[in-house]
Amino acid sequence: MSDSDDLELSPTQNPYFSQRSQRLESLPYPVYFVTGDPKWHALIANPDFVADDSLYELCTTGHDIWSAQVFLDLKTRGLDVHLVPHAVPGKICVIPYYYLTPKDWLFKSYVLACQYDTPSPVLCNQQTVMNHLQVQSKHHHYLPHRPQPSLKPRQVSRGARLENLVFKGHSYNLAEPFRSLEFLAALDTVGVRLVMSTENAQTAFLDWADYTQADAMIAVRNNTLYDIALKPALKLVNAWFAGCPAILGPEPAYQAIRRSELDYFEVRTPKEAIAALKQLKANPKLYQAMVENGFQRAHEHTADQVALLWRNLLAGPIAVGYEHWLRESPWQQQVVRPVLYGWQILAHQQQANQYKRKIRYGKRVLDLA
Repeated sequence: MSDSDDLELSPTQNPYFSQRSQRLESLPYPVYFVTGDPKWHALIANPDFVADDSLYELCTTGHDIWSAQVFLDLKTRGLDVHLVPHAVPGKICVIPYYYLTPKDWLFKSYVLACQYDTPSPVLCNQQTVMNHLQVQSKHHHYLPHRPQPSLKPRQVSRGARLENLVFKGHSYNLAEPFRSLEFLAALDTVGVRLVMSTENAQTAFLDWADYTQADAMIAVRNNTLYDIALKPALKLVNAWFAGCPAILGPEPAYQAIRRSELDYFEVRTPKEAIAALKQLKANPKLYQAMVENGFQRAHEHTADQVALLWRNLLAGPIAVGYEHWLRESPWQQQVVRPVLYGWQILAHQQQANQYKRKIRYGKRVLDLA
């Protein structure tokens, strides 16, 4: 990391506080977001709802994020979207991977499937992915996470203080060397303590969003290369919004959006993480420069920006594909689609089997030289 003495630092507005849910240009067709979780039944039954933090706090799983949360973001921006418990025949339906159920006869709908920490979906017409490496055809569309709802940024009054190194997520997602007694002891020598997230499922969402006492964030996984290529850049984006320098592993999602050394520290070993912390401790201007840079980068990832990407996808490639699908002949609709669906069911299961194997076995990202 280069010296930042020559950087011209000026206060930057944290973009998390300037989001305004801007109205978007209308969609050519209504879109139906499918959720299989009964906790959303009250929202489904109330089309005149008023979105507030309590609804976003219910979005605790990948299934919620890629159904109800996107629905909330688009509905509050004036789009003709609907939350439903099942796919609607003849309509555009957005369905998270684990709600793609063969018995729902999905070939009767035009399906945009959402892949997250899941196998690649086959029971669909097109799909979204959250890592650039998963865009493998014209039917794959990269869509980033929006920042975490209800995020509480770091307290400005903490200045360049560096005492709390936080990890946000389940503890097993932090590589073991970064949880070891040796690493904790090394942190202690530089006056830093590791603060892990709660493992209480009832409060984890709020804990992951709370950066008020965070001075730096660490996220280093040792997943297989296959698995790491599925992961999003969300932890980095959240750190930018939180005003918190990030120390991250060598993941493709982070690398794809990195523009300078101020974006984050990349490390493979506890020794490199300690070296990064020492740099931040010794150079308050560098610390502040990373915070300011993070706020500037965060402007590219606001909820408004991500909602616009969704709108443009639904109004562009998805609408075009849907129109072509509607024009298919009766033979294609009544014979070809059901036959193809049988093949899709088999291929969908094959992808699931491959996923289960490859996320467990194979080269791991920290094992590479």
